[in-house]
Amino acid sequence: MQLAREGKTFKTRLSRCELLLEHANALEKYESKGIPTINPSPSQIVREYSAYRDDLIIEEANKAAEKAIGKAEVATTHRGRESALASGLLKVREINSSLNDVSNGKGLESKLQELIHKAKLDGFLDAGRKAEFKSQIKKAIDQYQEALYFILHDDIPDELQKGEIAEIEGKIKRLTQQIEGQ
Repeated sequence: MQLAREGKTFKTRLSRCELLLEHANALEKYESKGIPTINPSPSQIVREYSAYRDDLIIEEANKAAEKAIGKAEVATTHRGRESALASGLLKVREINSSLNDVSNGKGLESKLQELIHKAKLDGFLDAGRKAEFKSQIKKAIDQYQEALYFILHDDIPDELQKGEIAEIEGKIKRLTQQIEGQ
């Protein structure tokens, strides 16, 4: 119990917690038959440490997500941000796979997926603005079309992205008219 609570690393605390639960589950059979075992009772240990185990896993997943977000914030490119967030998402998924109820970790995974989505979209939009700034109109149109394609084919309902879609379509139309006017 002490190592499960006070171990130095996540892996140590998790493995000790799992060992504790394994032994308590074995003793619970005797408790159910009225045979005295240990104090606190095995059923109490199972209840307490099952919850503790999930809390431990969620805490570690949150640390991994915070670390990934921190790396993304200091990245100098959109690809760097996306890469840091994607690697964090993989780590969080790996950690969350140990949860008894995997749905408990889905919120954190969704948050990271949203940040990855934003980094990808921002990359397309920034490339379009940069090309536009350099008067590379065809390249700007291409980047805005990439952004539009990305938005129209992502998992987010288009109704929730009406503003972005309209803005990008407006830029494409304006730049296309600019080329036709030349």
